[in-house]
Amino acid sequence: MRYLSSKSTLTDPYRAGLEIGTALAEIAPEVILLFASMSYDPDFSEFFEALYDALGTKSVTVFGGTGDGIYETSGAENYGVCALGISSDGQVSWSAALEQGVQADSFTAAATCARKAIMACPAPATFHMVLADGAKADGHAIVNGIATEISGPFFGGLTGDDRKFTSSKVFLNGQEYEDAVAILTGCGDIDFAINADSGWTPIGTEGIVEDNVGCEIRTISGQPAQDFMAGQLGKPLSESDIGVVPLAVYHAGSTEHFSLRTPAQLHADSGAVTTFGSVEQGTVVRVCSASREDVIGGVSGALDGLTLDSLGFIPSAAIIVSCAGRKWLLADRGDHELSAFFKYLGHDIPLIGFPSFGEIGPFRHGDGTFTTVSFHNMTFVVCLLR
Repeated sequence: MRYLSSKSTLTDPYRAGLEIGTALAEIAPEVILLFASMSYDPDFSEFFEALYDALGTKSVTVFGGTGDGIYETSGAENYGVCALGISSDGQVSWSAALEQGVQADSFTAAATCARKAIMACPAPATFHMVLADGAKADGHAIVNGIATEISGPFFGGLTGDDRKFTSSKVFLNGQEYEDAVAILTGCGDIDFAINADSGWTPIGTEGIVEDNVGCEIRTISGQPAQDFMAGQLGKPLSESDIGVVPLAVYHAGSTEHFSLRTPAQLHADSGAVTTFGSVEQGTVVRVCSASREDVIGGVSGALDGLTLDSLGFIPSAAIIVSCAGRKWLLADRGDHELSAFFKYLGHDIPLIGFPSFGEIGPFRHGDGTFTTVSFHNMTFVVCLLR
Protein backbone atom coordinates (compact mmCIF):
# COMPACT_ATOMS: atom_id res chain seq x y z
CA MET A 1 0.00 0.00 0.00
CA ARG A 2 1.24 3.45 -0.93
CA TYR A 3 -0.18 6.64 0.55
CA LEU A 4 0.44 10.27 -0.31
CA SER A 5 -1.27 13.33 1.15
CA SER A 6 -1.44 16.84 -0.26
CA LYS A 7 -3.20 20.13 0.40
CA SER A 8 -3.83 23.40 -1.41
CA THR A 9 -4.90 26.80 -0.13
CA LEU A 10 -5.07 28.36 -3.58
CA THR A 11 -8.30 30.33 -3.90
CA ASP A 12 -8.85 29.54 -7.58
CA PRO A 13 -10.60 26.14 -7.74
CA TYR A 14 -9.02 25.06 -11.05
CA ARG A 15 -5.51 25.86 -9.88
CA ALA A 16 -6.18 24.11 -6.57
CA GLY A 17 -7.35 21.01 -8.43
CA LEU A 18 -4.22 21.02 -10.56
CA GLU A 19 -2.02 21.32 -7.48
CA ILE A 20 -3.69 18.36 -5.75
CA GLY A 21 -3.82 16.18 -8.87
CA THR A 22 -0.23 16.86 -9.82
CA ALA A 23 0.98 15.99 -6.32
CA LEU A 24 -0.93 12.68 -6.18
CA ALA A 25 -0.35 11.52 -9.77
CA GLU A 26 3.08 10.10 -8.92
CA ILE A 27 1.54 7.13 -7.05
CA ALA A 28 -1.22 6.49 -9.64
CA PRO A 29 -3.92 6.39 -6.93
CA GLU A 30 -6.84 3.97 -7.13
CA VAL A 31 -8.85 6.04 -4.65
CA ILE A 32 -8.59 9.63 -3.43
CA LEU A 33 -10.12 10.81 -0.16
CA LEU A 34 -10.75 14.53 -0.43
CA PHE A 35 -12.00 17.19 1.99
CA ALA A 36 -12.53 20.87 1.20
CA SER A 37 -13.85 24.03 2.77
CA MET A 38 -16.95 25.64 1.29
CA SER A 39 -14.80 28.48 -0.03
CA TYR A 40 -14.80 26.80 -3.48
CA ASP A 41 -18.59 26.65 -3.71
CA PRO A 42 -20.19 26.97 -6.28
CA ASP A 43 -17.13 26.12 -8.39
CA PHE A 44 -16.33 22.58 -7.26
CA SER A 45 -16.88 21.42 -10.84
CA GLU A 46 -13.85 23.46 -11.91
CA PHE A 47 -11.79 21.88 -9.14
CA PHE A 48 -12.71 18.35 -10.22
CA GLU A 49 -12.09 19.14 -13.89
CA ALA A 50 -8.55 20.21 -13.02
CA LEU A 51 -8.01 17.25 -10.68
CA TYR A 52 -8.82 14.76 -13.43
CA ASP A 53 -6.78 16.75 -15.95
CA ALA A 54 -3.72 16.50 -13.72
CA LEU A 55 -4.27 12.80 -12.98
CA GLY A 56 -4.74 12.03 -16.67
CA THR A 57 -7.61 9.63 -15.92
CA LYS A 58 -11.12 9.50 -14.52
CA SER A 59 -10.82 5.86 -13.44
CA VAL A 60 -9.82 6.83 -9.88
CA THR A 61 -12.54 6.72 -7.19
CA VAL A 62 -12.88 10.16 -5.55
CA PHE A 63 -14.72 10.23 -2.22
CA GLY A 64 -15.10 13.08 0.26
CA GLY A 65 -16.97 16.19 1.30
CA THR A 66 -16.88 19.66 2.80
CA GLY A 67 -15.85 20.57 6.32
CA ASP A 68 -15.22 23.51 8.61
CA GLY A 69 -11.63 23.63 7.37
CA ILE A 70 -9.09 20.89 6.60
CA TYR A 71 -6.32 18.87 8.25
CA GLU A 72 -3.21 17.62 6.47
CA THR A 73 0.24 16.45 7.55
CA SER A 74 1.75 19.89 6.91
CA GLY A 75 -0.87 21.70 9.02
CA ALA A 76 -4.47 22.71 9.60
CA GLU A 77 -6.25 25.40 7.60
CA ASN A 78 -9.54 27.24 7.89
CA TYR A 79 -9.97 27.07 4.10
CA GLY A 80 -8.55 25.00 1.29
CA VAL A 81 -8.58 21.37 0.18
CA CYS A 82 -6.70 18.27 1.30
CA ALA A 83 -6.46 14.82 -0.25
CA LEU A 84 -5.06 11.36 0.45
CA GLY A 85 -4.14 9.19 -2.50
CA ILE A 86 -4.14 5.43 -1.95
CA SER A 87 -2.60 2.85 -4.27
CA SER A 88 -2.69 -0.85 -3.41
CA ASP A 89 -1.33 -2.15 -6.74
CA GLY A 90 -4.53 -4.12 -7.17
CA GLN A 91 -4.56 -5.73 -3.72
CA VAL A 92 -7.71 -3.83 -2.71
CA SER A 93 -10.92 -3.47 -4.69
CA TRP A 94 -12.61 -0.11 -4.03
CA SER A 95 -16.24 0.79 -4.59
CA ALA A 96 -18.62 3.49 -3.43
CA ALA A 97 -22.35 4.07 -3.21
CA LEU A 98 -24.50 7.15 -2.61
CA GLU A 99 -28.11 7.69 -1.66
CA GLN A 100 -30.01 10.96 -1.35
CA GLY A 101 -32.98 11.71 0.91
CA VAL A 102 -31.34 11.94 4.35
CA GLN A 103 -33.39 14.94 5.40
CA ALA A 104 -36.67 13.07 4.93
CA ASP A 105 -35.46 9.72 6.32
CA SER A 106 -31.82 9.35 7.35
CA PHE A 107 -32.27 5.75 8.54
CA THR A 108 -33.73 4.43 5.29
CA ALA A 109 -31.33 6.39 3.09
CA ALA A 110 -28.34 5.04 5.05
CA ALA A 111 -29.60 1.44 5.02
CA THR A 112 -30.24 1.64 1.26
CA CYS A 113 -26.79 3.13 0.67
CA ALA A 114 -25.17 0.36 2.73
CA ARG A 115 -26.96 -2.33 0.69
CA LYS A 116 -25.81 -0.69 -2.54
CA ALA A 117 -22.25 -0.50 -1.23
CA ILE A 118 -22.22 -4.18 -0.29
CA MET A 119 -23.66 -5.21 -3.65
CA ALA A 120 -20.97 -3.21 -5.46
CA CYS A 121 -18.17 -5.13 -3.74
CA PRO A 122 -16.73 -8.13 -5.60
CA ALA A 123 -15.92 -9.76 -2.23
CA PRO A 124 -16.79 -9.17 1.43
CA ALA A 125 -15.62 -5.67 2.36
CA THR A 126 -13.50 -5.01 5.42
CA PHE A 127 -13.09 -1.23 5.21
CA HIS A 128 -16.08 1.13 5.35
CA MET A 129 -16.05 4.93 5.50
CA VAL A 130 -19.25 6.97 5.58
CA LEU A 131 -19.98 10.64 4.95
CA ALA A 132 -23.36 12.40 5.08
CA ASP A 133 -24.71 15.92 4.62
CA GLY A 134 -24.21 17.55 8.02
CA ALA A 135 -26.80 20.27 7.37
CA LYS A 136 -29.61 17.77 6.78
CA ALA A 137 -28.81 14.31 8.18
CA ASP A 138 -29.59 12.82 11.59
CA GLY A 139 -26.23 11.26 12.37
CA HIS A 140 -27.63 8.80 14.90
CA ALA A 141 -30.16 7.52 12.37
CA ILE A 142 -27.41 7.31 9.73
CA VAL A 143 -25.38 5.02 12.01
CA ASN A 144 -28.39 2.86 12.88
CA GLY A 145 -29.37 2.48 9.24
CA ILE A 146 -25.90 1.39 8.16
CA ALA A 147 -25.64 -1.00 11.10
CA THR A 148 -28.62 -2.97 9.76
CA GLU A 149 -26.53 -3.96 6.76
CA ILE A 150 -22.88 -3.76 7.91
CA SER A 151 -21.89 -5.64 11.05
CA GLY A 152 -18.23 -4.67 11.23
CA PRO A 153 -16.68 -1.37 12.27
CA PHE A 154 -17.13 1.72 10.12
CA PHE A 155 -16.23 5.36 10.61
CA GLY A 156 -16.65 8.81 9.12
CA GLY A 157 -18.66 11.92 9.83
CA LEU A 158 -21.11 14.60 8.81
CA THR A 159 -19.86 17.17 6.33
CA GLY A 160 -19.88 20.88 7.25
CA ASP A 161 -20.17 24.33 5.76
CA ASP A 162 -17.93 26.76 7.65
CA ARG A 163 -20.31 27.17 10.63
CA LYS A 164 -23.31 28.27 8.58
CA PHE A 165 -25.38 25.09 9.21
CA THR A 166 -27.29 25.59 5.96
CA SER A 167 -25.64 23.59 3.17
CA SER A 168 -22.85 21.02 3.04
CA LYS A 169 -21.62 18.70 0.32
CA VAL A 170 -20.73 15.06 -0.20
CA PHE A 171 -18.36 14.30 -3.10
CA LEU A 172 -18.35 11.18 -5.24
CA ASN A 173 -16.42 10.77 -8.49
CA GLY A 174 -16.31 14.42 -9.48
CA GLN A 175 -19.88 15.27 -8.51
CA GLU A 176 -21.16 17.17 -5.47
CA TYR A 177 -24.34 16.19 -3.66
CA GLU A 178 -26.54 17.63 -0.92
CA ASP A 179 -29.08 15.71 1.17
CA ALA A 180 -26.96 12.59 0.70
CA VAL A 181 -25.07 9.79 2.42
CA ALA A 182 -22.17 7.98 0.75
CA ILE A 183 -20.12 4.94 1.71
CA LEU A 184 -16.64 3.97 0.49
CA THR A 185 -15.75 0.29 0.80
CA GLY A 186 -12.51 -1.60 0.38
CA CYS A 187 -12.14 -5.35 0.11
CA GLY A 188 -8.80 -7.07 0.09
CA ASP A 189 -5.52 -6.75 1.94
CA ILE A 190 -6.04 -3.59 4.01
CA ASP A 191 -5.26 -3.34 7.73
CA PHE A 192 -6.70 -0.51 9.78
CA ALA A 193 -7.69 0.41 13.32
CA ILE A 194 -10.22 2.96 14.56
CA ASN A 195 -10.70 4.65 17.92
CA ALA A 196 -12.47 7.66 19.41
CA ASP A 197 -12.14 9.90 22.44
CA SER A 198 -13.29 13.36 23.45
CA GLY A 199 -11.52 14.41 26.65
CA TRP A 200 -14.85 15.50 28.14
CA THR A 201 -15.90 14.43 31.65
CA PRO A 202 -19.53 13.96 32.75
CA ILE A 203 -20.50 16.11 35.75
CA GLY A 204 -23.53 16.42 37.98
CA THR A 205 -26.43 14.02 38.20
CA GLU A 206 -27.85 11.66 35.62
CA GLY A 207 -31.00 12.53 33.75
CA ILE A 208 -33.42 10.50 31.66
CA VAL A 209 -34.64 11.71 28.27
CA GLU A 210 -38.42 11.52 28.66
CA ASP A 211 -39.88 13.42 25.74
CA ASN A 212 -38.28 13.97 22.37
CA VAL A 213 -39.16 14.21 18.70
CA GLY A 214 -36.33 13.37 16.34
CA CYS A 215 -33.34 15.47 17.36
CA GLU A 216 -35.40 17.75 19.63
CA ILE A 217 -35.07 16.85 23.32
CA ARG A 218 -38.02 18.38 25.16
CA THR A 219 -37.77 17.12 28.72
CA ILE A 220 -35.10 15.45 30.84
CA SER A 221 -36.13 13.99 34.20
CA GLY A 222 -39.27 16.11 34.44
CA GLN A 223 -37.64 19.38 33.41
CA PRO A 224 -37.37 21.24 30.13
CA ALA A 225 -34.08 20.14 28.60
CA GLN A 226 -32.53 23.61 28.88
CA ASP A 227 -33.46 23.84 32.57
CA PHE A 228 -31.88 20.45 33.29
CA MET A 229 -28.65 21.41 31.53
CA ALA A 230 -28.56 24.87 33.15
CA GLY A 231 -28.98 23.30 36.58
CA GLN A 232 -25.92 21.13 36.03
CA LEU A 233 -23.83 23.86 34.42
CA GLY A 234 -24.75 26.54 36.94
CA LYS A 235 -25.76 28.97 34.21
CA PRO A 236 -28.43 29.23 31.51
CA LEU A 237 -27.61 28.08 28.00
CA SER A 238 -26.91 30.75 25.38
CA GLU A 239 -26.19 30.93 21.66
CA SER A 240 -22.46 30.70 22.45
CA ASP A 241 -23.06 27.17 23.79
CA ILE A 242 -24.37 25.87 20.45
CA GLY A 243 -22.09 23.12 19.20
CA VAL A 244 -19.78 23.17 22.23
CA VAL A 245 -21.63 22.14 25.44
CA PRO A 246 -22.28 18.40 25.23
CA LEU A 247 -24.48 15.84 26.88
CA ALA A 248 -22.97 12.43 27.56
CA VAL A 249 -25.31 9.82 26.05
CA TYR A 250 -24.72 6.44 27.64
CA HIS A 251 -24.93 3.27 25.60
CA ALA A 252 -27.56 0.83 26.78
CA GLY A 253 -26.20 -1.31 29.61
CA SER A 254 -22.81 0.48 29.66
CA THR A 255 -21.32 2.93 32.12
CA GLU A 256 -17.89 2.84 30.46
CA HIS A 257 -18.51 4.31 27.02
CA PHE A 258 -20.66 7.27 26.10
CA SER A 259 -21.09 9.40 23.02
CA LEU A 260 -21.70 13.14 23.07
CA ARG A 261 -24.50 15.37 21.76
CA THR A 262 -24.22 19.14 21.49
CA PRO A 263 -27.00 21.72 21.02
CA ALA A 264 -27.77 22.75 17.45
CA GLN A 265 -30.71 24.98 18.39
CA LEU A 266 -32.20 26.36 21.61
CA HIS A 267 -35.98 26.80 21.72
CA ALA A 268 -36.76 29.80 23.93
CA ASP A 269 -40.51 29.21 24.01
CA SER A 270 -40.46 25.57 25.18
CA GLY A 271 -37.03 25.16 26.75
CA ALA A 272 -36.28 22.29 24.37
CA VAL A 273 -32.87 21.63 22.84
CA THR A 274 -32.31 20.35 19.31
CA THR A 275 -29.08 18.36 19.14
CA PHE A 276 -26.80 17.24 16.30
CA GLY A 277 -28.17 13.68 16.23
CA SER A 278 -31.23 12.14 17.84
CA VAL A 279 -31.42 10.50 21.27
CA GLU A 280 -33.96 7.79 22.13
CA GLN A 281 -36.45 8.18 24.96
CA GLY A 282 -35.23 6.52 28.16
CA THR A 283 -31.56 7.26 27.42
CA VAL A 284 -29.38 8.22 30.38
CA VAL A 285 -27.60 11.56 29.88
CA ARG A 286 -25.22 13.78 31.84
CA VAL A 287 -23.90 17.26 31.19
CA CYS A 288 -20.14 17.34 30.47
CA SER A 289 -17.31 19.73 31.12
CA ALA A 290 -13.78 20.11 29.73
CA SER A 291 -10.92 22.58 29.65
CA ARG A 292 -9.03 23.27 26.44
CA GLU A 293 -6.25 21.02 27.75
CA ASP A 294 -8.81 18.23 28.28
CA VAL A 295 -10.05 18.62 24.71
CA ILE A 296 -6.53 18.31 23.33
CA GLY A 297 -6.03 15.35 25.67
CA GLY A 298 -8.79 13.57 23.77
CA VAL A 299 -6.31 13.09 20.91
CA SER A 300 -3.96 11.17 23.19
CA GLY A 301 -6.92 9.28 24.61
CA ALA A 302 -7.87 8.05 21.14
CA LEU A 303 -4.29 7.05 20.36
CA ASP A 304 -3.90 5.31 23.75
CA GLY A 305 -6.16 2.63 22.33
CA LEU A 306 -3.99 2.29 19.22
CA THR A 307 -0.58 1.41 20.62
CA LEU A 308 1.94 -0.30 18.35
CA ASP A 309 1.76 -3.50 20.41
CA SER A 310 -2.02 -3.74 20.10
CA LEU A 311 -2.11 -2.73 16.42
CA GLY A 312 0.31 -5.33 15.13
CA PHE A 313 1.45 -2.95 12.39
CA ILE A 314 3.28 0.34 11.95
CA PRO A 315 0.83 3.06 10.78
CA SER A 316 1.53 4.34 7.28
CA ALA A 317 -1.33 6.86 6.98
CA ALA A 318 -4.14 8.37 9.03
CA ILE A 319 -7.62 9.80 8.55
CA ILE A 320 -9.06 12.01 11.29
CA VAL A 321 -12.58 13.33 11.77
CA SER A 322 -12.69 15.88 14.57
CA CYS A 323 -15.71 17.89 15.64
CA ALA A 324 -15.81 21.48 14.40
CA GLY A 325 -16.82 22.42 17.96
CA ARG A 326 -13.43 21.24 19.20
CA LYS A 327 -11.77 23.58 16.71
CA TRP A 328 -13.98 26.48 17.83
CA LEU A 329 -12.99 25.90 21.46
CA LEU A 330 -9.33 25.82 20.44
CA ALA A 331 -9.38 29.32 18.96
CA ASP A 332 -10.56 28.18 15.51
CA ARG A 333 -7.38 26.23 14.78
CA GLY A 334 -6.80 22.53 14.36
CA ASP A 335 -3.03 22.78 14.74
CA HIS A 336 -3.29 21.92 18.44
CA GLU A 337 -4.78 18.52 17.65
CA LEU A 338 -2.33 17.83 14.83
CA SER A 339 0.62 18.69 17.09
CA ALA A 340 -0.71 16.37 19.79
CA PHE A 341 -1.24 13.62 17.21
CA PHE A 342 2.24 13.67 15.75
CA LYS A 343 3.87 14.16 19.16
CA TYR A 344 2.16 11.01 20.38
CA LEU A 345 2.91 9.06 17.21
CA GLY A 346 6.54 10.16 17.23
CA HIS A 347 6.82 10.82 13.50
CA ASP A 348 4.92 12.29 10.56
CA ILE A 349 2.83 10.16 8.21
CA PRO A 350 0.46 11.06 5.36
CA LEU A 351 -2.67 12.39 7.10
CA ILE A 352 -5.85 14.16 6.10
CA GLY A 353 -9.07 15.02 7.88
CA PHE A 354 -11.72 17.63 8.43
CA PRO A 355 -13.62 19.41 11.23
CA SER A 356 -17.07 17.81 11.06
CA PHE A 357 -20.63 18.46 12.19
CA GLY A 358 -20.68 15.01 13.81
CA GLU A 359 -18.35 12.05 14.05
CA ILE A 360 -18.98 8.35 13.41
CA GLY A 361 -16.95 5.49 14.82
CA PRO A 362 -16.57 2.78 17.45
CA PHE A 363 -14.39 2.62 20.52
CA ARG A 364 -11.57 0.09 20.36
CA HIS A 365 -10.97 -2.39 23.18
CA GLY A 366 -7.47 -3.33 24.27
CA ASP A 367 -7.80 -6.74 22.62
CA GLY A 368 -8.41 -5.16 19.22
CA THR A 369 -12.18 -5.68 19.14
CA PHE A 370 -14.61 -2.80 18.74
CA THR A 371 -17.77 -1.56 20.43
CA THR A 372 -20.80 -0.95 18.29
CA VAL A 373 -20.45 2.14 16.12
CA SER A 374 -21.84 5.38 17.58
CA PHE A 375 -22.60 8.89 16.42
CA HIS A 376 -20.63 11.52 18.34
CA ASN A 377 -20.19 15.24 18.79
CA MET A 378 -17.13 17.03 20.24
CA THR A 379 -15.09 13.86 19.60
CA PHE A 380 -11.82 13.00 17.87
CA VAL A 381 -12.09 9.90 15.64
CA VAL A 382 -8.96 8.45 14.06
CA CYS A 383 -8.37 5.64 11.58
CA LEU A 384 -4.81 4.39 11.22
CA LEU A 385 -3.91 2.48 8.06
CA ARG A 386 -1.10 0.03 7.39
